[in-house]
Amino acid sequence: MLLVFLTLGVRSRSESFDYTYIIAGAGTCGLVLANRLSEDPNVSVAIIEPGGDVRDNPNVTDIGTFAFTRNFGTEIDWEYATTVQLGANNRSIPFHAGKAIGGTSTINGMTYIRGDKAEFDAWESLGNAGWNWDALYPYLKQVELFSPPTAAQRAAGATFIPEYHGEVGAVKTGFPLQLDNGSFHELARQAWENIGYPLNKDVNGGDTRGFGIWPQTLDRDASVREDAARAYYYPVEQRQNLKIIKGTAIRLIWRDSLADSGALSAAGIEYRTPDGQTATVTAAKEVLLSAGSLRSPLILEYSGIGNPRILHKYGIETKIDLPGVGEHLQDQPNTSIQYSSKSNVTGLAPYASFVTARDVFGDQTSTVAAKTKANLSEWARIVSEASGEAVGASKLEKIFRVQHDLIFKRNVTIAETLTAASGNAVGSAFWALLPFSWGSVHIKSAEEIDHPIIDPRYFLVDFDVAVQKGVGRISQTLWHTIPISDLVTGNVVPGEADLPRNATDTQWEAFFANTVVPNHHPIGSASMMSRELWGVVDSRLKVYGTSNVRVVDASVLPMQISGHLTATLYAVAERAAEFIKNS
Repeated sequence: MLLVFLTLGVRSRSESFDYTYIIAGAGTCGLVLANRLSEDPNVSVAIIEPGGDVRDNPNVTDIGTFAFTRNFGTEIDWEYATTVQLGANNRSIPFHAGKAIGGTSTINGMTYIRGDKAEFDAWESLGNAGWNWDALYPYLKQVELFSPPTAAQRAAGATFIPEYHGEVGAVKTGFPLQLDNGSFHELARQAWENIGYPLNKDVNGGDTRGFGIWPQTLDRDASVREDAARAYYYPVEQRQNLKIIKGTAIRLIWRDSLADSGALSAAGIEYRTPDGQTATVTAAKEVLLSAGSLRSPLILEYSGIGNPRILHKYGIETKIDLPGVGEHLQDQPNTSIQYSSKSNVTGLAPYASFVTARDVFGDQTSTVAAKTKANLSEWARIVSEASGEAVGASKLEKIFRVQHDLIFKRNVTIAETLTAASGNAVGSAFWALLPFSWGSVHIKSAEEIDHPIIDPRYFLVDFDVAVQKGVGRISQTLWHTIPISDLVTGNVVPGEADLPRNATDTQWEAFFANTVVPNHHPIGSASMMSRELWGVVDSRLKVYGTSNVRVVDASVLPMQISGHLTATLYAVAERAAEFIKNS
C-alpha cells in the first residue's frame, strides 16, 4: 500500500539539480552504470562510495593462489558477521564484502563462470518478461575482452570454445600465465573422468557440468586483477560529467509531490560524509541503488520502503509496503577438505567441477525428486516462519517449484567443487549451488547502516544438507581415485578421525556445522520478481511504487545460478544501462 504522507522533504531547489543520475555504490554494477550513462556528455553522473582507490594495492592486484584472502579483515573489507546460525553449530560467521572503488570485484576470487541456460530462462517464469538466456547472452559476450590461451597455457590444460567469448568488451578475462605446467592438471582431469565427469572444454556456453579450468577476470599479460574499476572507471575517470562523492549512502529523499503515475519520486540521496556529517545530493532523473545485496535493501528500508512491521520497530514511516525488501536472501554454504601431497605445485590450479542431481543421488534420483516435491510446501512454511512470515509460504512454494523443476527436470548443475593445489597441499572446496534455505538482511537500528542483520540460515532445509553431503562424498572420492590418489599422503582437514573415508551422515553433518563458511554469493534481497511473489523490482529493475528508483546489483537476481556472480552482474548492469538511457 502506498502512503501519501511524505515527511522527508527535498532541499529547496525545485528546478535545479546537482546531477542527472545518482548511483549509490561504486561496485561491480555501479561502475558499469556510471561508465555507460556518462558516455552522453549532456548528462552528469555522481557515484556515492565510502571506499577508496585501490588500484595500487598489491593485495588487490595480485592474482596468486588465494591472494584475495589477504584483503579479509582489512580496511577494504566491510567484514560483516552473520547472526548465529543454527545449522552452523550456533556460530556467527564473518561475511566479507568489498569496500573500495570496484566493490567486491576487488576482493573476490576472480572467477568468470556464467551458469546454466535453464537457470536464466527461469527468471522469466517469475514475472520477468524478456529475461532469459537468449536475451542476456549478447550482454554476457558484450562485456568481455577474452584473451585466448597461449600455447603454454593450452599445454597446461586451458581449453575454450571461441564463439562463447567476447573480443571487444570492457572486462579483460583469460587464464593466468602462472597456470601450473606440471602433471597436476592431467592427474586431476583423469581422476575426474574416472569417476564420471568428463572435460568441459568451456563452462561459459550455458552448460557447466563436468571438469574444467575456468577463465578469470584478469589482465593476462599484465598479470593483475581486472576488477570493475579497472574495466569501467579508471579508463573514463577524467570525464568532466562523472564524479565520485566520498560518503556512505543512507536513504532516498523524496519529492514533495507524487509522480504523474501516482508513484513516489526520489529527488536524491542522503549520505554520511567521511567526517560523520549528513549531506544530500539531488538527481534530475533517476536514483540508482548499486550498493550490493547486503546494503541496497537497507537503503530502501531507511527510505520507508519495506515491511511495515520492521520499519515501525525503528520508527520509520512506511512509504511503500513492500515486504520482500531484505527477504529472499540466498547464499551458498561452503566447506572444504585438505590433504597433504607428495607433489609440489608451484603454479595456479583453478579447476572446477559441476555436478547434477543425478550425479549426487544416482539411482535414487527419481525417488528423491518425488519426495522433495512433496516437501516443497513444508520447506516454504519453514522458511516463511523463520522470516517471521514476512514472506508468505504459498508464494515461496511457487518459487520453490520453479527451482525444483530446474534441479530435477531441467537437469541443471546443483553443486560445485574446486580442485585446488598449492605447494604440497591439495584439497577441495565445495558447495550446494541452489539452496532452499533462504534468509534475510535487514537494518539493525534506526540509523546504523554499517551493521546489518545478515541471516543466511544455512542448512535450514534438510535437502541442502543432503546435497552438501553428496558433493562432499564426490570430492572425497576424487582424492581416493587414481591417478590423483597417488599424490595423497594424509588427511589434514578435518582429519581421518573426524571424517574417515566412509564417514557416516552424522559425521558429515557435524563437519559441516563446525566448518561451513559463506560462499559470498549473496543474491535476492531486492528480487526482480512479480510483486505478487514478494518481488521488489520489476523487469526494468524499477522499485515497485516508485517512478525513478532502480536497483542494479546482485540483490535483484531472483534465484541462484550455477556459476559465479561476476559475469552475470556485468551483463545485467549493461542491460540496465540501456533501460535507463531509453527511459
